[in-house]
Amino acid sequence: MKLLNTCRLILLIMVIGVGQNIFSQETIIWNSVNTPVRFSSKWQMPVDISYRTIGFSSSAYQYTFRTGLKRFINDIWSAAAGVALFYTRTSFEKSDHEFGRELRFWQDVAAENGFKNRFILQNRFRVEERFFAATQEKKKYQAIRLRYRLGLVKFLGERFKVQLAEEFMEHYSSRQFSFQQNRVYFSAGYLFDKLTQIEAGYMWSRIPGINRHYMTISFQRTILFHGDRKSKR
Repeated sequence: MKLLNTCRLILLIMVIGVGQNIFSQETIIWNSVNTPVRFSSKWQMPVDISYRTIGFSSSAYQYTFRTGLKRFINDIWSAAAGVALFYTRTSFEKSDHEFGRELRFWQDVAAENGFKNRFILQNRFRVEERFFAATQEKKKYQAIRLRYRLGLVKFLGERFKVQLAEEFMEHYSSRQFSFQQNRVYFSAGYLFDKLTQIEAGYMWSRIPGINRHYMTISFQRTILFHGDRKSKR
């Protein structure tokens, strides 16, 4: 409980720091739990669930579930593929109780390069095939999204880390490509041990016609089914 209250305090400070006008735009609290399952030093099953709310209310904006299979090719490169399910409120109004369903297939390749002074450079390219169910306002449709993410992580001692990242996304739908979203993300994390960590952050997102602000809280616990409990992955 103390840990949760501390995270909420961190988020409140971030909101104040961004400015009061943040609440005049779309603000989402992104709560997530990650429990990746490691079968060996080479294979992992990512498991990610999230509950995203409209501001600091309890009203849900989105529910998500993602899983798949990840292969560590070497100490730098990895490749993964999987499936995800999203339920998203069809508007940002709390009085709107309709949620649209999206089935998503995804594939990515990623690289993590370590440097001096405990810096890590992250690169990830992801492809998503998105299938949206019909809602009262829209017919069902399909789209492909291309995502490229560049991030820099700095470890501050053995327990703390900070991260700065940017992600750019292009959408392919109706036989044409278009800009879909650009995200800039900053976070601070605390490592309880090699397998468990908590992270809080702020994300600014630009989509056509509007800016969105995300306050993020994530908890990660790696589940091991092999003996390498000292693995940093």
